[in-house]
Parts: sequence; structure tokens; C-alpha cells
Amino acid sequence: MKSKRIGIICYPGLELDKIIAACKDEHLDYKIIDFFSTDWLEQCTPDIQGYLVRPPCIYQEHKSIFDERVYYINHVLKKKTYPSFSEIYTYENKRNMHLFLSGYNIPHAKTVVFLDKKNALNHSKEINYPVIYKSNIGAGGSVVKVIENKRQFENIAHSIFGRLSPELSIGWFPYIKYKNIPLPRLGRATKHYMLIQEFLKIKWEWRMIRIGNSYFGHQKLLGDNGFASGSELVGWEMPSNELLALLHNTTENMNMRCMVLDIFETENGEYFVNEMQSIIGAYRPYQMKVNGVPGRYIYKDNSFVFEEGIHCQNACWNLRVKDFSDILDAEG
Repeated sequence: MKSKRIGIICYPGLELDKIIAACKDEHLDYKIIDFFSTDWLEQCTPDIQGYLVRPPCIYQEHKSIFDERVYYINHVLKKKTYPSFSEIYTYENKRNMHLFLSGYNIPHAKTVVFLDKKNALNHSKEINYPVIYKSNIGAGGSVVKVIENKRQFENIAHSIFGRLSPELSIGWFPYIKYKNIPLPRLGRATKHYMLIQEFLKIKWEWRMIRIGNSYFGHQKLLGDNGFASGSELVGWEMPSNELLALLHNTTENMNMRCMVLDIFETENGEYFVNEMQSIIGAYRPYQMKVNGVPGRYIYKDNSFVFEEGIHCQNACWNLRVKDFSDILDAEG
């Protein structure tokens, strides 16, 4: 069998070294494709069998361009990517994620997307506050806001859609502190759409991970701000069979092999999918412990079997590279 050559497409500053290390561990030849270069398409030479992709998670414009180019690679060049296009398309795309969850009847917080101010303001009187406002892109809870009342809702709507005209919209944007001075992050402004989500009272959030036939799960505990996202507080409780089954059945139905479901567990014991992400900030070489022992679950004979060991090296890219290599081998 001829050796594989893999293209690597990685947003600047995000895990390129880890992807390269994973390819070396798997003894794969690779070529780095610079999506920021004007000749990126010429770099996608015919000898490349498939592409590993690390998409962006900060600027909407860059994420949209990545999606467009990955779509081209997948549908015009007829080359596979890992994660797949669907897995990348739902990543950091809360509008699209909501559609996928709805279409596959996956339990999630009720979500509404308004595309004009009139419609948003008309609904402001009917909403059961508090509600959650989110931008389409943004990790770590940085673009999430609790709206406590009608006045706050209307103020955000005026910012997003423009007080006088959409042409004069300044958008809604988060802030960052510089020497204790709050500065507006204008480059991350949300304009011309408003995503509102039902407020759920949760005990904690579960991070449930599937890569190939490897399954992991751990708790994301609530931070001082009441959010699990961005808190970096981890609980190593063993995930229930119900959570593992929700992860497996959801990804199987969506035909996804590289996916993370962040799942709310409410105070009354219900589960709701809060996020779908094909890439996560995996800072540890393990993503689950059972009775203090790192490991993973393997799905075998319709059940989940625990396998002890360290399996998440290089921010889980070793698992992704191995699974992608197996997929390409199966194609011949």
C-alpha cells in the first residue's frame, strides 16, 4: 500500500505543533497548507489524500472563509477532511448547531434567532426572563450574557440591529480589561442577528467526547460567574450510561465520528445539549478518570467497555490522526 500524504490546515496559533507531532507519531507524511496565503489552492496538490483541519474560533469572518474553503476541498476537489465538513460546519456556529439539534430531535435549550429588530422587539414582551444571549461564535463563555429583563433585551436589540437603521448598527460586543480599563472588543461585534436561548438552572455541565470509537466524559463545574464554559473546573465523576448513550446515538444519527457534546445536567436531573464542538481545548493527555484511573470507553457489542490508559496526547490529535488514517486506509 502506498504511503499517505496528509494536508494540514491550521488556523495560526492553534495547535499546529500538536497536529504535526501526532502525524509523526502515526508515521504519516504531511504538508502544511497556508489558508492565509493567496495561493492556498495551488498548495492543495493532487498527491494529498486528505486534510486535517483546525478551524478558527474567534472571528466570524475567518470561520466563514474556512467553512467555504473546506466545502470546496470536500465537494469540488473530492477530498476528505477530518473533522468532516458537517463537524466543522457546526463548530463555533451556534445558529447552525441549533438547526442540527432540532432536526435530529436532540434535547437542547429552546433557541430563537431573530433577523430583524421589529420581530425581536415584538417578542420582548412575551419572553420569560431571564434568558441567555449568545453570539454565533466564541468560546469560554466570553460572548454569553444573561438578560434579566425587557429593558436589557431591547438595549441589546438596538445595538445589534441599529437604533435608527441596520446601516448604523454598531453591534453587540464583549469587553476585555487592559490595566483595569474595560475596552470594547469591536472586532468581535455581533450584527444583524440575535440568538436567544432558554435559561436553564443547572447543577453542572458534562463534556462528552467521541473520537472514532473512543468515548470520554467528565464534568465541567460552575465558575463564580455561574457558567461552566471557561471555568476550567473539572470533576472526574464517571459519566452515566445515559450520557454515553446520548453521545453515541447523537453522533451515529448525525454520521459524526469527531464530536464533543457539552451537556447540561439540570437540577431536576434532565440532560440538554448546550454545545456541539469538533475541537476542544484539551489541556490534559487524558479526558476521563474512572475511580481515579485515566482511560476511555470503547463501544463494543452494544456496550461501553472501559480501557485504562492515556489516550489524549497532543490535545487529542493523536486519536484524530489515527482515526483519519484508518478511514483513508479503508477507502483504499
